[in-house]
Amino acid sequence: MTTSDRNSEQSQTPPPTPRPLHLHGDDKEEYWSYKSKIQLLVQRYCNLITEEPMSYVMRWAPLIMLHILARTVNATVAVWTAFGMNASQIVLEYFHSTYKPQYPSWTWLSSAQTLTFFGLGVADAALRRSGGLDPALLSPVVFSVLLATACLSVAVGMPFTKQLTQHRVSDEVRQSDGFHRLTVVLAVFWMGLFATAAGCAWAAYAVQNDESLAHAVHAVVGTALPLAVMAGGVLATPVIGKALKAKYGVKGIADVEPEKDDSSKKDGEKANCTSQDTQADASDNV
Repeated sequence: MTTSDRNSEQSQTPPPTPRPLHLHGDDKEEYWSYKSKIQLLVQRYCNLITEEPMSYVMRWAPLIMLHILARTVNATVAVWTAFGMNASQIVLEYFHSTYKPQYPSWTWLSSAQTLTFFGLGVADAALRRSGGLDPALLSPVVFSVLLATACLSVAVGMPFTKQLTQHRVSDEVRQSDGFHRLTVVLAVFWMGLFATAAGCAWAAYAVQNDESLAHAVHAVVGTALPLAVMAGGVLATPVIGKALKAKYGVKGIADVEPEKDDSSKKDGEKANCTSQDTQADASDNV
């Protein structure tokens, strides 16, 4: 065989397929242990943020931060900080639903606030040459959007309160008429709270240039009072929900007694039959 023939044969031979990297023994156990630990830590952090009681804080933290930064810094910092906090909350809610399907992958309130903060940020950038958005305008706009979102969720037959409470009940209860009526009543209650907060915010915005009103009064009506209304709603919702559960006969997961396993019942019956047969055999032998 000539040198040219040998070179042509080598060129036609396909290159060897690289062998996949396999982990064996202690290396494999260490790899999967490391990966599972990271995943477990991420899930624990997600559970801490998206489940009660921390979820109550995280749900309203962007709105609180918006009011604080709008009065202490400027509208640009306030809007984009609130947007970042709310966007991260949406990501955590979606990830949380991937391994706990009883929780929603998205919620009306988080989506509405994120879109509102983003829209306000874009509007502030467009009006930058003229000074940007008025910080006093942020609060009434956000509360008005929350009111419209709550009304829309009830109108389409999927109240936002149903998303926030569906993990507390079973699938059968979730599809019942009593649970739907309960969530509608809670949604209407929060619609009243949003309307009150929006009315206070718009009233403060309308009289912000009135020198006869003290600055402290404007801060109370435009900032403190709407946030106090939201805090009162968070505290009152569990009490109202408990009363509505009794009225409509809705049982949560904690209220339902776990049923015994049929296999254990059968094993118990089999054991009783065996003991009875043993006693019968013993009596016959006697």
